[in-house]
Amino acid sequence: MKVEHILEQGSGARNEDYLIMDRTLFGVFDGATSLTGACFEGGKSGGCMASSIAGQVFLRNHHPLARLGAEANDSIRTQMERYRIDLSQRCGLWSTSAAVVRLKDDEIEWFQTGDSQVVFIDRDGGHKIAARREDHDFPTLNMIREKGRFHPEVQKLIMTIRQGMNRNYGVLNGEPEAEDFFRTGVEPCTNIKTVLLFTDGLDVPCPAPKKYKDFSCLVDMAYELGLDGLRHHVRSQEAADPDMKRYPRFKKHDDIAAIAIHF
Repeated sequence: MKVEHILEQGSGARNEDYLIMDRTLFGVFDGATSLTGACFEGGKSGGCMASSIAGQVFLRNHHPLARLGAEANDSIRTQMERYRIDLSQRCGLWSTSAAVVRLKDDEIEWFQTGDSQVVFIDRDGGHKIAARREDHDFPTLNMIREKGRFHPEVQKLIMTIRQGMNRNYGVLNGEPEAEDFFRTGVEPCTNIKTVLLFTDGLDVPCPAPKKYKDFSCLVDMAYELGLDGLRHHVRSQEAADPDMKRYPRFKKHDDIAAIAIHF
């Protein structure tokens, strides 16, 4: 088995992504920037706090992944209470997506919530998305495409979409409703060549947002170029579009956490 990984800060003030690797357990977490702008330990945002708390809980590796997800969610709530976060102000909740796998003898257990992804690549180059889901940022990205990233209507829509946490899409943010959006399963190892785990900072830039993301290009590049080659392509495309006009997105470069497990 060979493992590649990337953990890289984007153009934001802090890297809100988090990555774990421990023998049989691998995971990536994408903290969401708190819309209140509040900072905590050493200037960490709520997204930083949530992703690192969740990652550390999963590293315990002592329960089924769904139960670890519930424990991670509870731990985020406990820490928010410790910092006296107003839990009624939902846009200020610490939140993170998650994609985690545990390797077993003949199968792979997986867990997913939010927009972090688990993708299985077979020996023929085909791929399977563990939890196919609608991109909750699709309406916002469409508006960015039409009006530009910093238009007041875009900022308003970002707030509206954030209120959809654990109502329309899942995140770990301390709310009990988070568990309704957990996606879990097991995948037989028989024909799997590679398992990809990644946050959306690794998504290949696309001029036209799609309601359901197509990961074919990303998978092909990861297969042919490796994670670092894929990362280089993504960053190069973004660097050539500093105003975010050709490729609608939230920041010039997003944080990246990614793992490729090759069998």
